[in-house]
Amino acid sequence: MPYLTDLAAVARKTSLDVIEVPGWETRGRGEMSDVRAVVCHHTATLNRTDDMPSLPTLINGRSDLAGPLSHFGLSRSGKVYVVAAGRCNHAGTVQNPSWGNSHSIGIEAEATGTDSTWPEIQMAAYAQLCRVLADHYGLSVSAVLGHKEVADPPGRKIDPNFDMTAFRLRVSALGGAPAPAPVQTTVPTPPPVPSPASTPGSASWWSWVPSLPWFEGETEGTGGATPVARRGDRRAGQDVLPLYLSGQALNVRRHLDSLRDFRRDEFGSQPARPSEGHVQAVNALLAKLRRPLITAVERLERAADAAQTRPTEVRLSRAMSMKTQAHDLVRATERVWDFYFELFGQRQSAFGEWLDACDRITLDCYQHVFMHLGVERSIPAPPPFCYMRTGFSPATFRRGIPLRRLGRQLNPFPLVQLPYHRMVNPWTMGAILHEVSHNLQNELQLEQAVPSSIGRHVRAAGVPAPVTAIWVRWNREIFGDMVGCMLGGEAFISSLMDVIGRSPAQSLGYSPHGVHPTPYLRLFLSCELLRRMGFEERARELRRAWTQLYPSPRGSSMPPQLLATADRAIPAVVDAVCYTPFPSLGGKALRDVIFFEPRHQAMIEEAGRRLAKGIDPGVVPERFMIGAVRSALDRRLAEPDRLMRNFYVQLARR
Repeated sequence: MPYLTDLAAVARKTSLDVIEVPGWETRGRGEMSDVRAVVCHHTATLNRTDDMPSLPTLINGRSDLAGPLSHFGLSRSGKVYVVAAGRCNHAGTVQNPSWGNSHSIGIEAEATGTDSTWPEIQMAAYAQLCRVLADHYGLSVSAVLGHKEVADPPGRKIDPNFDMTAFRLRVSALGGAPAPAPVQTTVPTPPPVPSPASTPGSASWWSWVPSLPWFEGETEGTGGATPVARRGDRRAGQDVLPLYLSGQALNVRRHLDSLRDFRRDEFGSQPARPSEGHVQAVNALLAKLRRPLITAVERLERAADAAQTRPTEVRLSRAMSMKTQAHDLVRATERVWDFYFELFGQRQSAFGEWLDACDRITLDCYQHVFMHLGVERSIPAPPPFCYMRTGFSPATFRRGIPLRRLGRQLNPFPLVQLPYHRMVNPWTMGAILHEVSHNLQNELQLEQAVPSSIGRHVRAAGVPAPVTAIWVRWNREIFGDMVGCMLGGEAFISSLMDVIGRSPAQSLGYSPHGVHPTPYLRLFLSCELLRRMGFEERARELRRAWTQLYPSPRGSSMPPQLLATADRAIPAVVDAVCYTPFPSLGGKALRDVIFFEPRHQAMIEEAGRRLAKGIDPGVVPERFMIGAVRSALDRRLAEPDRLMRNFYVQLARR
């Protein structure tokens, strides 16, 4: 089955307002195989007032999950947004392949997930939409399922937070195709032990811990009691089983105890060690993970004791099952413990001073932004934490988002991942400013406001709706570049050119579902902002160099309309991001919050001359040190190795 390009027509069989999101007919993660189910979700947004604040996320996805995230969005007022026609990342791991992303239509309804009641107008719309979808695709009403019913392992999801059995009765009462005989649709209670195929890191693993009966007074199986290691019976091997059972509980208990809290002093006494705030945040996360784990280990200990006291077939089987469960939970928690042990341990290595320097740059960015807001707000804590990893690209993991490497737990503080090759070339470290900006977009509550602003401004510039949708899709990376440029000036753009300057096929290549702007256009965006910041001549020089590298975009894979309207869209995007007041900034525009002017560039160049001589660069902000080392390199004031050493030495002295 190709893309479901009839979804809008099907939705219009209802009495609801149907809004087609630009580009929906070609949006998806690939083709659908067929339609076997309709899966109902809620968005779990914190916004309780707006009608459909999650729409940009449904379209573009999150940093940890690519969009689109559903075929439909359903607003609080009952409006239907048609988001995508192809396969969507909505179901995740499911108990039955027929409920997976390739076979099911996903509907995300705007809701907090915590309110006990839903607006009647929204519930009525939800039922109408499910009814027409079931009729159109020849589905039984029993194929209308909640995410909480299909997710594997059971209990992994809670959405939607209303009674699905009652909801299906409501859908059935709307008529359409003959309703089937009542079918048991509630997922049965899972067995006490998770399937060996279950992956602890893929879900909230404490949902596995079953409510088992007490071992005393239980009903035995038909196998009866098996005499094992009775006192006084000296046949060979009869003392092995009790020792084995007690040893299994002991081993898992000690494994659990080894996953202790971290202490700051165990990572040295040097300034590069993690802060007390970072250590406390990780320990709080570990304490949360240990609570269900302790329960599982205690149940294993009781099961092992019961099996030693009366070693029946049922008790022995239960003890071994509980061992597997407790062991899997310990290992899942250990993966989180190991992750932070490695991160914190890097600060004791030869690269600890480098990472500390990067931390100082990220903190300087936060301090500058939060000190100049138009509204009182404390700087979020703990601040970003940098770590090193081999690979080509830097990355960031924002505060408060679920991370797969943490077992889908919320990230307690921003992480900035830096490749080794960037750190040995600090003049390319404009990437830090870009990655910090991703975190600032969330910390400043601009994750919804920025894409909305881009959409308004680009449409007002006369850009066609399908092209406007492309610029909106790129909003996070555009924000990273714009704020990075305002924090670091022209050195940021030079660093950006290092990254996006590739072969013509790569730099002119367009990704239909990508979140990064096409590199060819990306540079022009930054040059337009630099020009408006007061660096018109430098912006012209950078733009001229870029067009010499890529003299013609003809033959590229970019949509013709995207290229034809770029001259109008680019200034509109810069206006939308940098020169538009936002309520969360206290009515200020970002350009009023983040200062970078020609006088700051002069300060950077003087610091570069001092850096080349190995003397104190002065009281320049830490983020300007990237520009200083870049300036010294471009002017060949010292050898690259000397500049690298002096860069880190001077930052470490602060």
